[in-house]
Amino acid sequence: MQTTVFRFAFEDANMKILYIAREFGESKTGANQVMGRNLDALRRIVGRDNVIECYFPKTTMRSVAMSMACLGSYGVSCRDEQRVVDTVLKERPDFAFLEGSMFGSVAKRLTRLPIKTILFAHNVDSALSRQEIASRSSIIGRAKFFFVRYNEQRSVRYSDAIICLSERDSVGFDEWFGRKADIILPITFPDRVQCDKVLSPRKYLLFVGSDFFPNIEGVKWFIEEVAPYIGCEVRIVGGCCGNPALRDMELPGNVTLAGYVDDLGDEYINASAVVAPIFKGSGMKTKTVEAMSYGKTILGTDEAFAGIECDYDKIGARCNTADEFISAINSSAFEPLNQYTLDLFHQNFSNDSFTERLSTFLKTF
Repeated sequence: MQTTVFRFAFEDANMKILYIAREFGESKTGANQVMGRNLDALRRIVGRDNVIECYFPKTTMRSVAMSMACLGSYGVSCRDEQRVVDTVLKERPDFAFLEGSMFGSVAKRLTRLPIKTILFAHNVDSALSRQEIASRSSIIGRAKFFFVRYNEQRSVRYSDAIICLSERDSVGFDEWFGRKADIILPITFPDRVQCDKVLSPRKYLLFVGSDFFPNIEGVKWFIEEVAPYIGCEVRIVGGCCGNPALRDMELPGNVTLAGYVDDLGDEYINASAVVAPIFKGSGMKTKTVEAMSYGKTILGTDEAFAGIECDYDKIGARCNTADEFISAINSSAFEPLNQYTLDLFHQNFSNDSFTERLSTFLKTF
């Protein structure tokens, strides 16, 4: 096991941060994991008591429609927006930390108050929404796209600083809205207890994904175009398994839809390698960095490796076609622990490195 020493001790009791986000919910989606990481880092930097948490209910069709009618933040009521203003006036925080770019009206209202606003952008949501329209165009989808773009444009305009996950997203914001990120802070994960031996005698390739359209399209393609032609099992885990597009498929004999599992760590440790057949999206892929934190060999597309500079032959393989996946899988003897992957993770994608960089940014912002 390799550990990382936490290298700074910065807890400014005089600094307060207002943390603004949607309710996390129970599901362990990539977004929720990044949000949890961000909140934990802020608490470590300024102290738990100095982080004031303000949560909006999860979006529904009704809440989105109502917010659209009054041109407010995406899926946020006017009452909840006023609650943010009242909290600022009462608590007098130094910073507001917006968890995502869909709070455009909130960002604008904060400009009238004595507070600086930091936007943490998980994606270029306008680009992601446009991709979704291309996949399944509808009148509702087009209306959603325009409202997403409206909110993101306001969030970018009225925030004092922008944090992006990758240089690609920073360029994307510049192309869409004429403004780049002030700092790039990628997805990170905590250190793991490493295991260089597979605990289960079964050998399988692992895919982990939520019920999100790029995951569904990618893994469905993999099941149809790759799985029948490889000599190992494929185990699919997560909310994607409940989507009708996968649930109703006639699966090859070597594919298992496992759904939600009690311990995702065991799934990673026991996997021969991780596959990430993702062709659409924005930001970074949580599943890729999570696999790195377990020291796994990863076979993924260009999109899956977005924001990660690496030697693809050492981390696993870069595959963008069915033939490339099939060849890489059938010609490889996967080791339970890929030391190159693990070293790269500790160097660039550990939670401690993120907290240290965020701390430095806040002190100089």
